[in-house]
Amino acid sequence: MIERLKALRRREAGRATRRTRRAKYSGLQAQMRALYIKITLGVIALLLCLYAAFLVGQLRYTLSLTPPTSGGHLSALQDYPVEAGLVMLMVTLIIAPLVGGFFGTLATRDLLRRVHDLIRATKQVTEGDYMQRVSVTASDEIGQLEQQFNGMAEQLAESTTRQRELAGQKARLAERTRISRELHDAISQDLFSLSTITAGLQAALPTDSPLQSQATTLEQTARNMRREMRALLLELRPTRLEQLGLTESLQEMAAAYRTRLGIEVTTSIEPVSLPPEREEMLLRIAQESVSNAVRHGGARVITLVLKPATGKVELSITDDGSGFDLERSQESHGLGLRLMQERVQEAGGTLYLHTAPGEGTRISVQLWPEETHDSYTDRR
Repeated sequence: MIERLKALRRREAGRATRRTRRAKYSGLQAQMRALYIKITLGVIALLLCLYAAFLVGQLRYTLSLTPPTSGGHLSALQDYPVEAGLVMLMVTLIIAPLVGGFFGTLATRDLLRRVHDLIRATKQVTEGDYMQRVSVTASDEIGQLEQQFNGMAEQLAESTTRQRELAGQKARLAERTRISRELHDAISQDLFSLSTITAGLQAALPTDSPLQSQATTLEQTARNMRREMRALLLELRPTRLEQLGLTESLQEMAAAYRTRLGIEVTTSIEPVSLPPEREEMLLRIAQESVSNAVRHGGARVITLVLKPATGKVELSITDDGSGFDLERSQESHGLGLRLMQERVQEAGGTLYLHTAPGEGTRISVQLWPEETHDSYTDRR
């Protein structure tokens, strides 16, 4: 019983699908059928008109040769060659469908070309060419199909691009996680062991030993290296940008530096609306700037500001570190600064840097919304 019900449902579903298909393409079928019939009837009417004109001409010619007697006209009509008329009619009926089919083919050639274009474009899409498009030349059923195909190809292209971006982000995230784990498991443990050994060495050496100062220097170096390593691990730590958003991610980063490194990070963060890729760029700039301030500048106080300005979004990171001379520190800071600047320029923004020895560092990123980016580029 259950199998019969399933079979009935499948049969009814098949009928519904066929009805839908017939309703969808009935307009095009009726259009082609009506076009063929009109052309055929037009050709038959034309040939019949020619045939009638021929008969009238022959009749007039015959009557002109017959004497105008009482039985002359009737005799002329009886002697008229009816066989020729029948032959003409048969030829008309044979030629008319052929001529109609020929002109019908000419009339439907454009439809066939559009169908072939759709087949070719579909094949290209199945082979991975998602930029393939077809021209929409009419508003009939094929035109609607062309529009649907272009929309489908556009969605496939966007989906593929997004998947590639996500795959790249996942690969970068996995690599950052791997490096962070290796640094934590290997180098961080070694630095901790080094600090422990130097502390024991200081305790074992006499206070007046000449090695005491060297042990102190070694212990201080190990402590600084551990501090830099913690900052680097915080920079490499995976973020939850998609779950938290930019503002919460920046707050979480600041809290991590306060808790784990004892750095005073003050924040003034206002909500902004940006595409995900721009939010990720700003978060990476903030992470790298804060990490550099702690590792290279020895900063103890950092101010992080994110706010919407006039027609733009501005992110600034200010620290009280040692600062540096831009012209004399290309080897130590040049590559990192260039990478940051390239990252900002790719997003359509501008990076400003103010620093000097003993004055700390201020990095500011100004980012224009996408709709005003073109005018900003022209102004530059």
